[in-house]
Amino acid sequence: MCGAVRYDISEAPIASALCHCDRCRPQSGSAFSTVIIIERSTIALQGATAVFEDIGASGRRVVRRYCPQCGSPLTTEPDVTPELMMVKAGGIDANEWFRPVMELFVGRRRPWVTPVRGAQQFEGNPPI
Repeated sequence: MCGAVRYDISEAPIASALCHCDRCRPQSGSAFSTVIIIERSTIALQGATAVFEDIGASGRRVVRRYCPQCGSPLTTEPDVTPELMMVKAGGIDANEWFRPVMELFVGRRRPWVTPVRGAQQFEGNPPI
């Protein structure tokens, strides 16, 4: 949001998703989080970031990276998938193309949120 952190992703995302988990909702300040799933090796971050170490549904550590200046959430980096990470779609400069192809933790979806038509529905993390 403030521009102190910039990043470049060198390859197309593996998937785009909405996450309804009990940790992404409060981090996003909304009923769900909008994310793209990428290979960790494809992102180059510039600028200082801060991390909040969390515990995921797997019981393992999840690093939630954010901008220390404005507080914008940037990435979710679960230990359970050391080669993959999620980037918050709202922080991508030109994100008009974003359309979720999957929804995660749908059992925790708020009752007033309807499923995205055509998106795969998962009770937890996808089998990627």
